[in-house]
Amino acid sequence: MKKFIVKSPESKKVLHIAQVSSSLPVNILIRGEMGVGKKLLCKEIAPTAITMDGKFLETAIRNRNINLEEYQELVITDLNKVLNKKEFLAHLSNIKIIGTSQTNIHEIEEEFAIKIDISPLKERPEDLEQIANLYIKEANEIYNSEVALNNISTDINENGISLKKSIFKNTLLCSLNDEDMTKALENYIATKLEEENTYKDFLKTIEVPLLVVAKEKFKSQLQMATKLNINRITLRKKIDQYFGNNND
Repeated sequence: MKKFIVKSPESKKVLHIAQVSSSLPVNILIRGEMGVGKKLLCKEIAPTAITMDGKFLETAIRNRNINLEEYQELVITDLNKVLNKKEFLAHLSNIKIIGTSQTNIHEIEEEFAIKIDISPLKERPEDLEQIANLYIKEANEIYNSEVALNNISTDINENGISLKKSIFKNTLLCSLNDEDMTKALENYIATKLEEENTYKDFLKTIEVPLLVVAKEKFKSQLQMATKLNINRITLRKKIDQYFGNNND
C-alpha cells in the first residue's frame, strides 16, 4: 500500500490537516498505534523527505556519523523510543520534523505545533474494509487464486500490519492444492525431525486439527465417527486424549 487510505470521515479529516500543514514551517507529530498508517501519512506531508528511525538517528548524532546540515526536513519514526528526547530535538532545531509516535510523549510535544492522532482500524470500519479489499486483491494476484475475503479470518490486533499478514497467510493456505500441502508437511516434518519429536508428536500434529475441524463441522461424535470412518470408542479416546474434559 502506497497511500494513506481515506474512506472514513476521520481519515478524510486527518488527511486534510496533513495536506494543509505540509507547506507550513513547523514540526508535525503523528500519533497512533502500530500499523494505523502513520508512515503513509508522513509521506503525504513530505513525499521526498528522508525517513529515519528515531533511535538510529539518536545514535548517529551521538557518534557524529551524520551531517544534519544536509537536511531541511526529516521524517523520524518511533520518537517515543528515543532516550534523551529533549537533547535529541535540540540537535534538530533547524530541521522541519514530521515525527511519529505510538504513545504520547509529553516532554517534547510542545516542540510540535501540529499534532495528528490516527485511531485504530477497528474504529474506522470504512478504511478497514477498503484496506482489506486491497490486500485480498494483491494476495490473490500473487497466489493466482480467487479467495473471497469473507472466507478467511483476519487479525487487526496490530492494525494494518497484522491485517496484511493474516490475509496473505490465509489466502496462501486456501490456495494450496494436495501436492502443495504434502510438500509443506514434508518440509515441516524435516525441520521438526532435527528436534526431539517422536512419532506421537507428529501424529498429534495431524490428528488435533482434524478433530477440531470435525467437531466444528458435525453436530455429534456419531456423525464425526461416521464421516471419518473411525470406531466411535476410538474417537472418544482421541478426543479425551487431546482435549480432556473440554470436549463438548
